[in-house]
Amino acid sequence: MKPDALAAELIEASVSGYAAAAANDLLKQHPAIESRYGAGALASWRAHFVQRLLELAAAIRVDAPAVFAARAVWQHKSFIARELHAEDLREALTSLRSTLLRELPDEPGQLVAGYVDHALAVLDAGVTLDPSELDPADPLGALALRYVAACLDGDPQRAIAMVLEAAAAGQSLEVIYARVIFPVLREVGRMWHGAEASIAEERVITETTRRLMTLLTHEHAKAADVGKTVIAAAVAGNAHDIGVRAVADFFEIAGWRALSLGSDVPPAEIAGAVQFFNADLVVLSTTLATQIKSLQASITAIRSASGDSVKILVGGPALAETPGLWQRLGADGFAAASDAVSAGNDLVGVERSG
Repeated sequence: MKPDALAAELIEASVSGYAAAAANDLLKQHPAIESRYGAGALASWRAHFVQRLLELAAAIRVDAPAVFAARAVWQHKSFIARELHAEDLREALTSLRSTLLRELPDEPGQLVAGYVDHALAVLDAGVTLDPSELDPADPLGALALRYVAACLDGDPQRAIAMVLEAAAAGQSLEVIYARVIFPVLREVGRMWHGAEASIAEERVITETTRRLMTLLTHEHAKAADVGKTVIAAAVAGNAHDIGVRAVADFFEIAGWRALSLGSDVPPAEIAGAVQFFNADLVVLSTTLATQIKSLQASITAIRSASGDSVKILVGGPALAETPGLWQRLGADGFAAASDAVSAGNDLVGVERSG
């Protein structure tokens, strides 16, 4: 077995043990960290290391150090936003590195240390919080800000009404999704990550947006039938399905038969749906690095069941962090949600109207 595959297998097989060892080492070497977290310090850091180890194994499996580094940066930003001691994360990575060098065989251990060193170097280069992308000087940016504010005020009906009014005034569905809905979803993610919104507030915005999407698409004119079927799914472990639903909406409006399987769909179920519905295209979404393994398993299952007769288009933040990763996983294309129809048309040979 190659060192990278062996390292990933060993980490995944002993996640709990390695996490406990790293947590014990961290708190033993840094009493100040233990005092900051009190009685729950050991359990908190053990849980932290479990997640980091799973992300590390996922990155190693696809030979992508940037994937692990991106998750370290994400966690670092969360600490900064919550006014926690972000330097504790650097010490945690150093403890993780030492633990894995001690516990793993030499060659896999050195490989893993290189991944952690890369993440440490990225952190050392500096981390800053992400600014809001909603620009109040732009009319649609201002609409998005008003929408968020109405949701946070507990008035989802007003939030929905103002976007529907913009649609009735002539704004296209594509523009509303690209410049209002998607930015709003990214903003609420940024706010939650930056400790500016609670889980409850995030859920209000998300659920309001689901209702809005239904209303926007229900009455929207559909293009002529192109005679193609697309299946959209968030892979196993991915609980985020709004992007998948939006993609299905876009394809339906463009004249495709579009079937959304929603979130957390096992590979065998996706492959079975492809065959049952005789799909021409599958769109798969992954959000976190730890879901890349599920994505690869889904692609393998689809290929095993249908060969190259169906095209596979993938998307999501975990893939955007590492350009070209989608090709190594065996997909036929990569696209953001707003570009999925164009990419899907190209993959299956649908002629574009106009």
